[in-house]
Amino acid sequence: MIPSLTALALRLLVTVALGQTFQFQEHVFLQFLGLDKVPSPQKFRPVPSILKKIFWDREAAATSGDSQDLCYIKDLGTRGNILRLLLDQGLFLYSEKLAQASCLQKQLYFNLSAIQDKEQLTMAQLGLDLGPNTHYKQGPELELALSLVQEPHVWGQSTPKPGKILVLQSVPWPQGVVHFNLLDVAKDWNNNPRKNLGLLLEILVKGTRDWGVNFQLQDTCARLRQSLHASLLVVSLNPEQCHPSSRRRREAVLAPKASCRNLCHHHQLFINFQDLGWHKWIIAPKGFMANYCHGDCPFSMTTSLNSSNYAFMQALMHTVDPEIPQAVCIPTKLSPISMLYQDNDDNVILRHYEDMVVDECGCA
Repeated sequence: MIPSLTALALRLLVTVALGQTFQFQEHVFLQFLGLDKVPSPQKFRPVPSILKKIFWDREAAATSGDSQDLCYIKDLGTRGNILRLLLDQGLFLYSEKLAQASCLQKQLYFNLSAIQDKEQLTMAQLGLDLGPNTHYKQGPELELALSLVQEPHVWGQSTPKPGKILVLQSVPWPQGVVHFNLLDVAKDWNNNPRKNLGLLLEILVKGTRDWGVNFQLQDTCARLRQSLHASLLVVSLNPEQCHPSSRRRREAVLAPKASCRNLCHHHQLFINFQDLGWHKWIIAPKGFMANYCHGDCPFSMTTSLNSSNYAFMQALMHTVDPEIPQAVCIPTKLSPISMLYQDNDDNVILRHYEDMVVDECGCA
């Protein structure tokens, strides 16, 4: 049977941690994480509070042994095992034809190319950070207009040609972060990447006559341009990586009795990402207790070592014909981990990985 990519990744991590002598194919593990090369961020970007909460809730559940479906995100009310916070790669637009009350125009662009064909999009939430929300100093009301870009932006052209309007909404300012559902748009872009020409955002200040002279409007717009940040939280589900929830409590590995030390059992092994040089792009955890299986599978003990009936018969036939290989010590029960890291485009990713911790071993 061909080993899964998860099994290969875990095997490579164990090999490196044990210091075994064969060339480590780092690209296999990167492929497992959905990366084409080792990320090299200058510094870690701030992790949104929602991603932090989901990660630490999962860690707490793993420690306490609470059963949970790691392919359902309770805080967001949607299924998924991969969360990506995509950064806006668009530019501010400047035009002399802007209306007097128009503060800014900006083209928003989010690169969805990292989403694989097998992934099912379940959520795409646009977040517009309009600056810190303050209650003691209220500013003018803003009107947000968000539309699809219909045609590619031509150099020298003042603004991209807008298409369908997605959002037309008034909000008080300062407002903090406002969110909009763009799931249908993201699905369309993901199915037809050529359609992803970005979004056109225009922000106007309403009731300018009530707020004084033009200088005050310019000052407001300047602060808004400085504070505006856009991101797209995309949640997807890879069904191949989601198994029924059977998470066990992570406990210390008990040392076997002296008489059984050579028999098949799981050994304690901590994978330290700093030792591998991956702490520069893996935000959390700093490492994890992966463990590994090692030991003999003698015929006399096969039935008591979490072995399958097939392993018992194989061990029995080995006593008759030594050319038949002995049963080998392999993982029989594994549990998942969650990882928080930055990808090649400095996007923050929270991803759930099955079968990364060896809980029990047996002969097969």
